[in-house]
Amino acid sequence: MNIKRRLFISNFLMLVIPVILSLVITGGTMFVFGEITEINNGKHLGDNEKLFYDSIERINMLENKWSENTNLEQMKTDIDDINEKLKNTKISLSIYRDKELVYPSSSSESIPILDTALTQSGSHTFIMDNFAVYRESIGKYSILLTDTNFSRHNKEEHNAYHTYLINLCIIGALFIIIIIILTNRLLTRFVFKSIITPLDTLVYGVHQIRDGNLDYHIEYDGKDEFAGVCSDFNEMAQRLLDSVNARQKDEANRKELIAGISHDLRTPLTSIKAYVEGIEKGVASTPETQKRYLDTIKNKTNDLEHIVNQLFLFSKLDIGEFPFYLERINIGKEMSNMVASLSEEYQRKGLGIELAQNVENIYVQVDIVQLRNAVINILENSVKYKTQEKGQMKISCKEEDKYVTITLADNGPGVSDEALEKLFDVFYRGDRARTNPSKGSGLGLSITAKILEKLGGSIRAENVPEGGLAITMMLPKHAGGKGVEENSNY
Repeated sequence: MNIKRRLFISNFLMLVIPVILSLVITGGTMFVFGEITEINNGKHLGDNEKLFYDSIERINMLENKWSENTNLEQMKTDIDDINEKLKNTKISLSIYRDKELVYPSSSSESIPILDTALTQSGSHTFIMDNFAVYRESIGKYSILLTDTNFSRHNKEEHNAYHTYLINLCIIGALFIIIIIILTNRLLTRFVFKSIITPLDTLVYGVHQIRDGNLDYHIEYDGKDEFAGVCSDFNEMAQRLLDSVNARQKDEANRKELIAGISHDLRTPLTSIKAYVEGIEKGVASTPETQKRYLDTIKNKTNDLEHIVNQLFLFSKLDIGEFPFYLERINIGKEMSNMVASLSEEYQRKGLGIELAQNVENIYVQVDIVQLRNAVINILENSVKYKTQEKGQMKISCKEEDKYVTITLADNGPGVSDEALEKLFDVFYRGDRARTNPSKGSGLGLSITAKILEKLGGSIRAENVPEGGLAITMMLPKHAGGKGVEENSNY
């Protein structure tokens, strides 16, 4: 249940529950109060007072009977029954016509307010001191119920009754207040528990991230608004972890780059310095020796120039300032032309190239020159590390969903699993290559990876089961458009 619904239900119940419970308690209190004080059955009244009012009720019950058929004899009979039941009291029932007594002939003692009662019409009750008269008109007759010993409950009882009633109202009000407080507390806990608990979870997660535990992820099974927040938190933590790992990797690459540049520049510079000193000190005394020294210096200078050019190219690619000239090409046709133009050159280097599989009428948008450089970098890498006198490179071009894959697989020694993960890192080379910069700067595959990245593709490497290394380049297919995008910078 989401928090919005919890709040709605809570607010609704905060209004309904106190009202319902208050009504129940009020009704129950009134019932109990009535039973205790006997107000429901009139026992709170004095005995004589109660008897007088009970007699009035009996007269009212006979009124309809007498009104329908004003039969004096029947009335007398009914009055005799009532008076018989009241014979031991000071209460009696009489019939008058105007101010004359009709029945019974022996009237009760005189009551001061009797004349006043007889002059009235309709139903009236008259009370004065200890005298009480109830008058009811039945046709031409007046029915009088008289009580010459009427007494109300005393003042102390009356005050006690009202005091009890006030105290009962106060207790009821206190119960209602307690109900409202308890209801609000329970419903508030019902709502805030669903807020405080996930908030504590989020705070704990934030503290974990603050303390450097970037692997921490929040486990939250709720289906409310906090589920999205916790999911975003986990995504943020993962991105932060990836960012830190990338920064650490960049730092390691930077250190490797500095170390690689220092090593690769120092080795040919040391050789150049040694040969120059040999010429200066006359070690190369013959023209043949001097020529050999100068050729060596020239070769080492070419190595330096190659390293600097490769480093410059990688830097430009890395910061996105290298211009790409994109055009839509038939990749199958381009691969056929590329293999045909490179086969003879690499045959002389001891590497045979075979286009084992190709595609037709599939187009990609690439910089042809840079794509060619990427392929050449892989071929050069295979030439440098081949262990056989005659190496073999099989090239396959295939269509896979929205991509075109170009796989170059050689029959060389392959690389270790650890090396596969670092193969495209800057200045990564095997130990054998590191001792001889002329066999590679360690930037070739890194440059290839950057080229594929800028072209919207990717690159991966894997060992071939039968021996050798396979490097696969993936390029997105391009459906429409022709021509060249001049100086399109990525």
